[in-house]
Amino acid sequence: MYWLKDFINNVLGPVSIIIGIITIIPVLLTWWEVTFGRRRRHSLWFREVRNVPGERPGLFIVDLLEKGNIANDVEHYRQQHEQLKGISADRIFKVNRKKELFPNDMPEIARELRQVTENIIEAGVDTLHLFYAGPVTPMALVGAEFANVRRVFLYQRNRETGMYENWGPLRHNFS
Repeated sequence: MYWLKDFINNVLGPVSIIIGIITIIPVLLTWWEVTFGRRRRHSLWFREVRNVPGERPGLFIVDLLEKGNIANDVEHYRQQHEQLKGISADRIFKVNRKKELFPNDMPEIARELRQVTENIIEAGVDTLHLFYAGPVTPMALVGAEFANVRRVFLYQRNRETGMYENWGPLRHNFS
């Protein structure tokens, strides 16, 4: 039995260390790729997807402000960007309110959003560019309604410049 103990300590011990070192290299490389490579690819994808208008893009303006009108600002922004300039009038959708909103207005807004969703689907829109102005609570309703639409890009108005900025897709892992 001494020879077995000697064989394990002198032969198998060093061999197992070498195999362990050889095995740890692909494990570490895989960990690095999964951890940092996925983030890098996702950031790259996010930057690229913000600039792809889609084959049949649509524009959706949700203006729930009591005063003011964002349609002119959105049109000005749209005319300055090639990816939005080519969107035809039949694929531009609007929801407007020119009054103060209350909780009992939510069912009516939800019905109107669902009707617009049907119109968007009928128009064959594959990418929707969403411009929103209004209270936060109805925006959650808009997000919930459009979370299942293939691609929805959100635009935020920059208070300093007065221009809109593409903040990227509503959902980051669509397929």
